[in-house]
Amino acid sequence: MNKLSPDTYIDMKIEMEKFAPLNLTADDLIDYTREWPGERFPDGRPKVPDQIIQRMQDVTITQAWGVLRGQGYHWQYEGNWYCTHPEQVLCGRALTAMYMPRRPQIRTLMEDKGEKSGCVGDQISWPIDMLVPGDVYVADVFGKIVEGPVIGDNLSTSIHAKSGNGVVHDAAVRDLDGI
Repeated sequence: MNKLSPDTYIDMKIEMEKFAPLNLTADDLIDYTREWPGERFPDGRPKVPDQIIQRMQDVTITQAWGVLRGQGYHWQYEGNWYCTHPEQVLCGRALTAMYMPRRPQIRTLMEDKGEKSGCVGDQISWPIDMLVPGDVYVADVFGKIVEGPVIGDNLSTSIHAKSGNGVVHDAAVRDLDGI
């Protein structure tokens, strides 16, 4: 099976089957983000213009927090992150993935549905394959530490190559020197 290029996701509408219990179809994403008036990616995500992302790099945490709270987004903060590049600002469109603990029967079904949707490789790489320039990969792995980390220098390199950006990852990390 051929791997889909990022251009494929941009240039054509892909009707992806729900390959995971919590993944959203393009229509689901549009419904849940209906306030967005602008352009969208084929997968339904709001396509925040690059100019806005560039302007946001100069916004302080206090300014951003003020806007969020003013719009009713309270409790939108998570602390105690380890920053691998504190001299840089991480800013972009979020592409979010949630990794539930593996269950053999669910994993088999997800792999079958993922293959039908054109996904290749391990499930960990599926959302990474969807990244486009300007995205920030956000992965909720529920703080997983036991049985080793999910992300290291190889996946980080792939994320950066596709998005030109970094990652927010809630779990153990390995290969910090290569990230």
